[in-house]
Parts: sequence; structure tokens; C-alpha cells
Amino acid sequence: MRGKHGTKAVQAKNAQVRLLRRHLWLGLLARITIFSAIFFLTSYVLDEFVLDYVGEAIADATSSWITIPAETVNEMARQGYSYTDGENWQYALGPDGTVYMRDITIYRFFRALKIPLFISFYLVGCIIIVFWMLNRSTKYFGELSNAVESVIANKDEPVSLSPELSVTESKLNALRLRARSDEAAAIAAEERKNEMVAYLAHDIRTPLTSVLGYLGLLAESPDLPRDVRSKYTVTALEKAERLEGLVEEFFEITRYNLQSIPIERERVNISLFLHQVADELYPQASERGLSIQVSANDDAMFFVDGEKLARAIGNVVRNAIAFADPGSAVLIACAVNEDIATITISDEGREIAPVHLEAIFQKFFREDGARASREGGAGLGLAIAQEIVTAHGGTIRASSLNGITTFTIELPLALSL
Repeated sequence: MRGKHGTKAVQAKNAQVRLLRRHLWLGLLARITIFSAIFFLTSYVLDEFVLDYVGEAIADATSSWITIPAETVNEMARQGYSYTDGENWQYALGPDGTVYMRDITIYRFFRALKIPLFISFYLVGCIIIVFWMLNRSTKYFGELSNAVESVIANKDEPVSLSPELSVTESKLNALRLRARSDEAAAIAAEERKNEMVAYLAHDIRTPLTSVLGYLGLLAESPDLPRDVRSKYTVTALEKAERLEGLVEEFFEITRYNLQSIPIERERVNISLFLHQVADELYPQASERGLSIQVSANDDAMFFVDGEKLARAIGNVVRNAIAFADPGSAVLIACAVNEDIATITISDEGREIAPVHLEAIFQKFFREDGARASREGGAGLGLAIAQEIVTAHGGTIRASSLNGITTFTIELPLALSL
């Protein structure tokens, strides 16, 4: 199960990464496209309608026209000189043959910078957009940090994140709800545990007082008749056994709160296994006039921890024995298909209320109307059974209808065969 949850977490993480990556790349592409369109349109307008006027203004501001009379021009022409020579001079011919010229070196310099400047501005704009998008992406880390703090500080307040973090938002809200549920369950379990400790302490005092009382009578009256001494001895023994059972309850509380259940599997014949469980509980069933019937394939095999699984099934059968109608039968059956081994324990008697069908597997669950509360039990038997079955990779559930209560244990054959 942990593996499945881990896989789901990785898938959710990958989904969120893909969503953020797609958003950032699409946002970056869209902004660069818009910027490029605006830049090239602006550049065209500047080049066609503005830069020529700016160039003329630069030339007028940085140079003056020099006048060459027509006679000088004609003489220079006879000598083979052309006024079109020179890259940094601008020439103009007047109507009377006069030549006007000026030095436009500065103008040519700025004109030569036009393309590099355009390219530089474009690259700077793209870099600014990239950094802006990266800076925007860091905002998500702040959102996530605040959201995590919010989940820890206030589990009642829903988490709200940017649409780009929708996957993480849903996961944090699910985590918040689960944490709130776990906290409530932990508080309820602690309350039930405290109640059980109080109940057990009270119940221990009663048989202990009886044991001490009867032993005191035996010690103080050595001349009691034989039958009276025997009666007191048997009664003290019964109370001591009851006390032992209550001490075992305390042991279970400590044991199953401090450690998980280790599983050591071996091959076990299912039919023989179930018959052994039934034989061990035969004395308890006989006391209430019950019979235990087992139905299983003689050749089917388990690969399970026999001791632990026997304890789980034994706990469920004890529950059935305690609440079955006198003179009825507790039925234990096992069916095996290609994937799952299904063990059912059924009895006819007092029903389990629907509201208790799930809670009955909780540790320390005890309520006046619940089947797990009879005879001062701490409500651990079915909880322990569930933990053992879960440790085997299986499930356990209960149903109760028309006086027939059935516990169903399913073990996947991938783990049990």
C-alpha cells in the first residue's frame, strides 16, 4: 500500500511539474512573440518615417555646408575630380552650378549603429522577458511555502493557490483534510484509550478484591469444611484467571502501540490451519452450546505467518462465539480462486449496527451496544486482527444483516501462495 501511495505521489508531482513547465514555456513564447511583433513593427515605422528626419537633424547639428563656386567646380572637373568621391561627405549641386558640401562623419557613425542597436535592444528585451518569467516562477515557491505553513497552522482554512499550481493545491487540501481527520481520530482514540484504562483499572480492582478476600478467608479459617474450601479455591482461581485476562489487555495496549507486526511466512495447509483454530476455541464454544463448522479445500495451501494469522482469525471467531445465539453454529469457510483466498466467519445472533461496522475495527472501540464491548474487553481483538491481515497484504470487513454477521478476510495469492 505504501508503494501505491508513493507512486501516486510521484505521479502527482510529475503532473504538477509538467503543468508548471508548460505554463512557463507557453507564457514565455507568447510574450516573446508579442514583443517581437511590436518591436519589428516599431522598427519598421522608425526606419521608414522617423530615422531619416533624425539623421538630417544630426547632420544639420554636427556639420555646416561649404560652398564651392561654379568656376572652381568646372576647373576641378577638367582635372578629373568627382564630387561623389568620399564616404563621409555629402554633396549637393545648386542650379547655378555651385556645389555645396558638408562633413557627415558623425551622421554616418550613428547610421552604422542602427542595425546593431536594433539587435541589442531586441536581445535586451528578450532577456528582460526571460528574467521576468523566472522571477514570476519564484513567486510559486513563496505561495507553496505560505500554503504549507497555512496547512500546519490552520487545518480548517482551505488552501488557495494560482491556477498553475492547481495540482498541488488539490493535494495540499487533501493533505489538510487527511491531517484534520487523523488529528480527530487520534484525539478520539486517545479518549477511548483513557476510558479503557479507567474501565480496566476498575475491572482489575473487582477480581483482585475477590481473590484477596477468598484467600484471606482460607488463610484465616483453616478448619473450614472441605467443600467450602474447595468452593472458595475454585472461585479465587476463576477471579485470578479473570485478572490475568485483564492484565493481558494492558499488555496488548502497550505492545500494539509501540511496534508494528513482523510477518514470517511459511507454507500452511488451509484446511488443517482452520481446523486447528476451531479446535483451540472449542471449549469456549461448548460453554455457550455452540458448534464450530469448518469448510475448506483439503489441498489448498497458504504462504503466511501461521501464528499471527491464527491469532487474527481466532480473535474474529471469539467475537462470533461471544455473540452467537446459544445452540447455533459458527461457520468458518475458505474459498480460493486464481488471485485471492477468501476466509469468512459467520454467526447467527446479535447484529452489528451499520454505524459500528467500520468503527468496530478501531483500537479501543467500546460502546454499550457494540459487540466488542462485552465482558469488559478493551476493543483490541478486531483491531489486532485487522493489523495482522493488513500486514499480510489483505483486507478484512464486516457485514451484518437479518441476524447473520459475517467477517470476510481476503488475502491476495500473490503474497499468500
